[in-house]
Amino acid sequence: MRLKTLVTRFKEEDGQAIVLLALAMGIFLLGAIGLAVDGSILYTQRQMAQAAADAAAQAGIMSIFDGTNGTGTAAFSTSKTFTCTTTDAETPCAYARLNGFGGTAGDTVVVSFPDNTTVPGVVFSPSGTDPTSLIKVSVSRDVNTTLLRLLGSTVTTMKATAMAAIVDVVAPVPILITHPTLSGALSMNGNPTVQICGGPDRSIQVNSGSATANASVGSKATIDLSHAGPLDTGGLCTTGTGADFGVWGGPSPTPPFTFQPGTKPGKYLPKASPIQDPLAGVAAPPVPTVDGTQTPFAAGATQSGQLCPLSAAPLGCTLLTPGKYNGTTNKIALKLTTAFMEPGIYYVQTGGFGCLANCSISMASPAVTDTSTVTGTGTKWDGTVAGGGVLIYNSGSGQVNVGSNGTVDLIGSPADSKYLNILFFEDHTAAANIGKNAHSLGGGGTMTLKGTIYLTNTLATMNGDSTHYQELDLQGTPGNTTKIQGEIIVGALGLGGNGGITMNLNSTATLTVRQVALVN
Repeated sequence: MRLKTLVTRFKEEDGQAIVLLALAMGIFLLGAIGLAVDGSILYTQRQMAQAAADAAAQAGIMSIFDGTNGTGTAAFSTSKTFTCTTTDAETPCAYARLNGFGGTAGDTVVVSFPDNTTVPGVVFSPSGTDPTSLIKVSVSRDVNTTLLRLLGSTVTTMKATAMAAIVDVVAPVPILITHPTLSGALSMNGNPTVQICGGPDRSIQVNSGSATANASVGSKATIDLSHAGPLDTGGLCTTGTGADFGVWGGPSPTPPFTFQPGTKPGKYLPKASPIQDPLAGVAAPPVPTVDGTQTPFAAGATQSGQLCPLSAAPLGCTLLTPGKYNGTTNKIALKLTTAFMEPGIYYVQTGGFGCLANCSISMASPAVTDTSTVTGTGTKWDGTVAGGGVLIYNSGSGQVNVGSNGTVDLIGSPADSKYLNILFFEDHTAAANIGKNAHSLGGGGTMTLKGTIYLTNTLATMNGDSTHYQELDLQGTPGNTTKIQGEIIVGALGLGGNGGITMNLNSTATLTVRQVALVN
């Protein structure tokens, strides 16, 4: 009897254990399902929060970068931290709301301006006029749970933070057009094809805010960036996958020329914020104490170690030495000659620099070591790619006019010198050179330039007088090539002719530019 009772009790307890086990398994499964369902919702909300914080921080720092944060309905102060309301028009608040955060009472969006030291390792770029170079946006939202509330958790707070800054980056833009307001700051006539190989993510930047900053008049111009970009480290148009074209104004949304952007990144970017002149701080060279010389010599003869080839007959050759050219009794206006330039600084006071009809010009070889200029490594300029070549500084009236019916092969100043690879350098205070008086490169011959073409007035000058700027007309010619290895930084750029203009760049960038970036 007792044995029967024990067996019965064990059976009853066994049934209770099954119920308890089922209950425990049910709670576990409910928690697992709740974690899966609510976890997915919370993950999505976390991603949304980060996207909103990133967008708000980037928009805020871009407004500071562009100088638009102080005026208008979207203005905001950088003097103290503020919390956005559900209707605030301030730029960071508006962009957080556009990205789904800040429009309801359960959301919190806080905008602050921490000290730069809070982000170690970042090279900030204060301009002297920026009220701050760092902004922080923190967003949070209380998210109601679903199944997890059965286990006691009813609300989870999702948070995200983003910091954006104005920074210095080593990434020169191959073509930078600096005029802030000009219509047709980049203009094209004829059927030129501009191809950029290698270089940074953005190949061309037009700073003009005009809706017609890019103009194409009767043109079938092509800009080919399909092989540009940092993946083509040698600038050989073999491994590059594309680069961007940025313009502050327009037209928008498409350019008025045939655009071959590539795929990575490869975009036409209207409303791309202006990029400041990376060479604005380069000082003019001092006026040389000696005059430069121009010495004619016949084909087959030698002058200071330079041989004039027999092919130069009957016109002969001219050897130029660095120094001061006053533009009157000593003017560089070469014609009907094959010219050679010894390395160094050519300081042109008036009259400009010309290699005109039937003129060819190149570096002297064997080069005579320059004795007036020392590079950053302590070596002299030697007329080679490694050692540098010439700096042609145009300090007064007159234009740079090179390339009519001849061959041009010049090398700029050393990259490690204080002139940072500049080949042609226009005085920032020079009178305007526009229209018929514009600078001109190209023509009927083959042109190879290794160095930066730097022809621009200051931003303040162009803002003060929109007609005071430096224009460069760059031509390509059928059957010949114009090749440039370096940057083009000019007030306005006209592209023309019916030939090819190629910029072969490598990844060894030396110039820094200011731009905005997420830093945390």
